[in-house]
Amino acid sequence: MKKNLFKSLACMMAFIAMPLAAQEVTLTALTADDDATISGISNNGKWAVGYAFDNSDNAATNINASVWNLETGERTVLTPSEDGPSEANCISNDGTLIGGAYLGEAAYYTNGAWHALPKMNGYTMGTVKSLALTAEGDTIFVGYILDGPDGKAAEAVKWVNGEISYVNPDNFIYDKFGELASVNTCWDISEDGNVILGSMEFNAKPHQSAFIANGDDIYLIETKTENNYNFSFIFAPKMSANGKYVVGSYRHVIFEEDNQFPTTDIYQPCLFDTEAKRLQVFECPFECGAYDVDNNGRIYVNSPVETNPIRQAYIYKEGEYVELERILRPAGITQAQIEEVAGNYNEEGNDNLGTILAVSADGLTIVGCAGECKRYNWVARLSKSLYEMDVEVSNTPISYDNLAAYYNNGTIILSGMVDRVEVYNVTGALVMNQAVESAFVDAQLKTGIYIVKMYNNTSNTISTSKIIVK
Repeated sequence: MKKNLFKSLACMMAFIAMPLAAQEVTLTALTADDDATISGISNNGKWAVGYAFDNSDNAATNINASVWNLETGERTVLTPSEDGPSEANCISNDGTLIGGAYLGEAAYYTNGAWHALPKMNGYTMGTVKSLALTAEGDTIFVGYILDGPDGKAAEAVKWVNGEISYVNPDNFIYDKFGELASVNTCWDISEDGNVILGSMEFNAKPHQSAFIANGDDIYLIETKTENNYNFSFIFAPKMSANGKYVVGSYRHVIFEEDNQFPTTDIYQPCLFDTEAKRLQVFECPFECGAYDVDNNGRIYVNSPVETNPIRQAYIYKEGEYVELERILRPAGITQAQIEEVAGNYNEEGNDNLGTILAVSADGLTIVGCAGECKRYNWVARLSKSLYEMDVEVSNTPISYDNLAAYYNNGTIILSGMVDRVEVYNVTGALVMNQAVESAFVDAQLKTGIYIVKMYNNTSNTISTSKIIVK
């Protein structure tokens, strides 16, 4: 009996001592000696794809298209650099179909070989950015074709069962901007193949916007009135696998008088609901951008926008920007593990995981990269969402009101989900009272100081912000 008691106590002690990390989080390095970086992840989080860069001839060339098995960490190079330029950007849930480019042409990889997709109308190059395998049996790729006639830089296209077509066949987007529309690109497609995310760049301020194509319903994500489109993106806008959410960065641009180019750029994360057609801006006290979103609309953020210095990854939880490491450490990942995965960047005094590159549809698999040196890729596999985990207490939390407002060039820009605003001048007089359906409210206010009172009907939240109109 005494022997059994000791055995029971030993088992109990072993259970108590077992690290929580084994159950909640695993963090694994995905090293790449050729500095390859990850460009995409399968919706189920089992696979990642990417490629390396060859800068030897002073012209960056994508090489060594690769697949990572995120369950084992093993990397497979699909096409060695000596076989020509290649890149991998998307992969099916079973890992057997990969989209990207080979020898400069849009192509897909399956059964050990690349297969070129058709081009049209004089375009000579292209790239696949995303794919969908539909319940009806269709194989859909989306991306763009390059090097077109008449100086056209790119056109957004899709390939359905190998047949190519423009995403905006009626030139809906071009009709708005005519000659000013220069680059038209598809970045993502929903898992069911119904919703496509793309972007436009214009040779006019403020230069960038995203568009949604849902069947015949094609529209720009309008982030300001009077045809002033400011929805920006970093690397590429991202869409959740279910097609409901889009993330990017709202580019808060300030122009002086008739200056064609902005004097100030401020990037802030934003979330667009494709069903409600409503945009939220998550105001932040520093520059940052949203890099991905899961099927529940939870955003994954990096700062700063530029690649140098090294980025810091965050989530936006209950009005606070929370550093990734402040969630991983309470879940059992040690600082030593973080620094080991971050590689030699610690020699330069950096001790974080850097950038979140992509997340799975459920948010339980996250891939990233520690800084500019692409060989230090990593994968975090979670038992529950980062948004459901405990957060390490910080002496300097980066908190921000869930509801906030600021003013730019005749527009009140709202942070958080605001249903109604009231605006008061310094004497306490009510000058505006209206329901809102957008993060942007027209407000031609006279010079002065105003108080904006914001209401959220769902949570019965009321918040105030001071704005200054010059």
